[in-house]
Amino acid sequence: MKRRVWQLLTMIVLGLLLLLVLYSVDGLIPFLIGLAIVAPLLVSWHILFDQVQPQAKLAWLLAVLFIPFLGALAWVLFGRTPRRHRRIKRTSTEIRMFRQAIEEERVETSNDVSDRYPLTRTLEKLGATGADGHTSTKLLVNGEEKFDAVIKDIEQATHHIHVQYYLFRTDEISLKIRDALIKRSNENVTVRFLYDGLGSQEISEAFLEPLRESRVHVEAFDPVVHPLLVFNANFRNHQKLIVIDGRIAYTGGLNVGDEYLGKHKKLGFWRDTHLRLEGPLVRELQRLFVENWLYAGHEEDKETWDLFADSKHLPEYFIDEPQQENGATQLLVTSPGKDVTIRDGLMALLMQAKESIWMTTPYLIPPPEMLALLEVAGKRGIDVRIVVPGKGDEWFSFHATEYYFEQLLKRNIRIYKYNRHFIHAKTVLIDGKIALVGTANFDFRSMYLNHEMTIAQFETSSIQELHEAFLNDFDESILVDWSMMRKKSNGKRFVEAFCHIFSPLL
Repeated sequence: MKRRVWQLLTMIVLGLLLLLVLYSVDGLIPFLIGLAIVAPLLVSWHILFDQVQPQAKLAWLLAVLFIPFLGALAWVLFGRTPRRHRRIKRTSTEIRMFRQAIEEERVETSNDVSDRYPLTRTLEKLGATGADGHTSTKLLVNGEEKFDAVIKDIEQATHHIHVQYYLFRTDEISLKIRDALIKRSNENVTVRFLYDGLGSQEISEAFLEPLRESRVHVEAFDPVVHPLLVFNANFRNHQKLIVIDGRIAYTGGLNVGDEYLGKHKKLGFWRDTHLRLEGPLVRELQRLFVENWLYAGHEEDKETWDLFADSKHLPEYFIDEPQQENGATQLLVTSPGKDVTIRDGLMALLMQAKESIWMTTPYLIPPPEMLALLEVAGKRGIDVRIVVPGKGDEWFSFHATEYYFEQLLKRNIRIYKYNRHFIHAKTVLIDGKIALVGTANFDFRSMYLNHEMTIAQFETSSIQELHEAFLNDFDESILVDWSMMRKKSNGKRFVEAFCHIFSPLL
């Protein structure tokens, strides 16, 4: 509430200042000229000393210097590196106490798993969780499979349901899941609902009120009061996560909305991939949710660390129920700033590829170091295939993606444009034995700016399912060749080159 009051006061003060300037018409033009000079210089100074990728730094400098007002405003809203603020300071103690309690009860990783899959040790050194060999995995292809399974598990929940999404709409499927949560809460199941403040802006109080009336705990991750006062818009929580009774978890590419059921007016069919997990690794996903929940909570909330991890509650939320032996699974998480676990883990796995690298991504805007790895893999004879959308949901990202086609074709990399329009899956399959399924796109934003998560799998049962999904995607796609490149108009090339300049900002 205090945050909302301060933002409202800020808007009022800015409005009064603007009225004062407009009232003094004689001084308006000199004021605007001075602002056009001073603002870009101040912002450029901050950009120069910001700890970001050089490509992103250069793109922001170009935007600020050539479009002074809009460029500077865009940087303030979207370009700044994350800073510690009151909420982090307020919750740091809670999160520290929670982590301490969890570490004391952590289930040790079996050395047998790491011995069978040595790369899991590499990922752990890079920041991933310890590998587990007894977590079941089930691949869910497209919205129908995912939503049917989620609703069924929600209806069978007995203790708690934790829901976290970047994008949660207010349409038909969203209402269906909301109502299922309300029903379980009314039957004394604890329900916590966490949504990203920017990604789920369309969520209204009218949508949330029935949840609150049914005693569902609701929080927004970095809430947005007004689009003009979003000072942390660049660093969003892009994770999608459901944990049910501490035993079952879901994560992957699908948010909650009717478009994921193929009901998007522009894009039509929507291809995506999700993952259902059951077993010890769910503890790590539960831990991730609780840390996000403690961060999002407000001062007046009573949801403290001990409600999840004291001696009474820890066995209720963190359950160790090994399933049948199933290869190895690990959780990789990335947060804004210097935490680049997913990038480092993916690079480590790409370097170990011996036969094939298959990928699906809606946005192919790779950081230079990752692009170089793909190019080297292609030139040394690795079967590298990348499936991208045939029709994009974002104009800039779509054209920035297509800029890379010629460069990749030169390195013997095969590009497939999904012919059923849009593919949103974020998956990687290496040598048919190692897989990544999660929320991270193959772009700057997912690798450096967003909160992301992905599940690494080594010879699990769902890898064969993923292999078959890839084969289906290849069949449904158009293979890009040089004849298509030669037919590109100069206008199309200009648009792609222009979008590529600003690709580090997308």
